[in-house]
Amino acid sequence: MADFGINSYFYTTIRNQDLYSMIEFAGTYNATIDDKGRIVLPSTFKKEMGELALESLVIEKNLHKNCLDFHPEKFWKDRVADFKSMLDPFDEDDDALLQFFYQNFVKVTMASNGRINIPASYLKYANLEKGAEFIGMGESIRLLASGKINNSGMTKAEFLLKLKEKRQKKLESK
Repeated sequence: MADFGINSYFYTTIRNQDLYSMIEFAGTYNATIDDKGRIVLPSTFKKEMGELALESLVIEKNLHKNCLDFHPEKFWKDRVADFKSMLDPFDEDDDALLQFFYQNFVKVTMASNGRINIPASYLKYANLEKGAEFIGMGESIRLLASGKINNSGMTKAEFLLKLKEKRQKKLESK
């Protein structure tokens, strides 16, 4: 009987890891932010999260654009561990990096209907008022103010050129 418990644990752990590695947020969805700063995650993204929807979400202020990135806590924990592993806790510069890092994200919970309360300072950072657009970004979800979605800074032709350059560099490094 004890073996069954151990085998069951390992089976569940492996199965859950496989599910997590299969998550791939993709697509673009419109949404509305209410007067209290709440927004409903598109049902497609909520379904994609599966059991992760029961955990906290992390909202991060994107460092490159005035928008927000949502991460399931499971993926975020890995990112935090990677970041902290590069730092020396007794180094003053590393301490400043760690402080900046932690000041730029917040953990939130999602209601069973997919509603998320976004802190006012995060709404302001991303210039979010009423209309918003979610973009699936693989393991994360981006939230931009309506009309900003095509403001990626590149055209389709530029995208294809940059992609070609990246692929070429990767092939050359092998």
